[in-house]
Amino acid sequence: MTTTKIVFACDESGAKGYADQTESFPGEVGVFAGILVPDECEAAARPELQAIIDKYKPQTGKLHIADLTPEQQGALRQDVYAAIRKLSLPCFWYAIHVEGLHTWHLAQIKMREETKQAALTVQPTPRVKLGSVRDAPPSMHEELFAGLYGHLVAFLEERGRKKVSIEVRTDQIDTPIVKNFQEFAKRLLSNDPYLKKIKGWDTVNSTVVEGGIAIDVRLPSSMQVETVVTQLAINVVRDDDGYVLAADVLANSLNHLFKNRNQSELYTPLNRPEAIESHPIADSLAAFLDWGSGDLLGDGLYRHPKASP
Repeated sequence: MTTTKIVFACDESGAKGYADQTESFPGEVGVFAGILVPDECEAAARPELQAIIDKYKPQTGKLHIADLTPEQQGALRQDVYAAIRKLSLPCFWYAIHVEGLHTWHLAQIKMREETKQAALTVQPTPRVKLGSVRDAPPSMHEELFAGLYGHLVAFLEERGRKKVSIEVRTDQIDTPIVKNFQEFAKRLLSNDPYLKKIKGWDTVNSTVVEGGIAIDVRLPSSMQVETVVTQLAINVVRDDDGYVLAADVLANSLNHLFKNRNQSELYTPLNRPEAIESHPIADSLAAFLDWGSGDLLGDGLYRHPKASP
C-alpha cells in the first residue's frame, strides 16, 4: 500500500492563553490555520513560497510582517493567495470562542465539586484520602491544534488515504506544547483505552495506593477511521520558512475576518464553510466534500454562551 507523504504548515492567531481567561472583547476567538502540501507538489511549492519571502524581506535581517507598510501587507497576502490557488493547495482552519472555552471549563469545575460533595454525603470520612484536584485549565493553543489536526485526518480519510506520513511545520512553540501536540495526535487514532491514574493515602494501612479510570470507546464499523499515520514529525522552524509564512498570513486573515463579523454573526459557529464564505480563498478553505452535521467540539461543547439555541 502506497504511503501518502504530506507537509502540513500551520500557525495560530488571535486569542492565546488558557480556559480560565475570559474574552477581552465580544466574540473574541483563537484560530489555527494550516496548508496541506502533498509530496508531489513539494518541488513546485517550496520555491514558489520561498520566492514570496525573498520578495518582501529587507536587505538585512528577517521578514516581519508587522514591519511592512499596510500596502505591502496587502500585496503579500495577495501573493500568498495566488500561490495557494496556483498550486491547488487544500487549506484548513479551526477556531474557538474564548468565552465558550471558558464557560465549559467552569462547568467542569462545578461538576467535579458537586461529585465530590455527593461522595462525602455517602462516606463522610473516606478511608482513602485523595490529594486536591490540580486545576489545570485547558490551553487554547492545544485545543485549536487538536481541532485542526482532527480536520486534517478527516480530510485524508475522506479521500481514502490509508497510510500517511505527516510533517507538521510551525513557528516557535514551547517544547511542552509540542509534546502535548504529539500525544494528542497519537491518541486520536488509537483504539486503546484511555487510562487516567490517581494516587491516594490509605489511612488504615498508612500506605500510598493507586487507582485509575479507563475510558474505552467502541465505535461501529461505519465510524472506524481507516487512515493510519505511519510517521508524524512536528518541526519547529524559523520564521523565514515559506510554508509557515503562508500559514501565518492565512491565520491572521482569518482572525481579522472573525474580529470584524457583524452583530448577527458574532456568536455563530466558526467551523462551517458559511463562517468563511467571504474570505478571498474560501474555495481553498472549504476543503471537505461533505461537512456533515457540524463540529461537535469547537462549535458544540465550546459554543459561545450567547449563541442562539
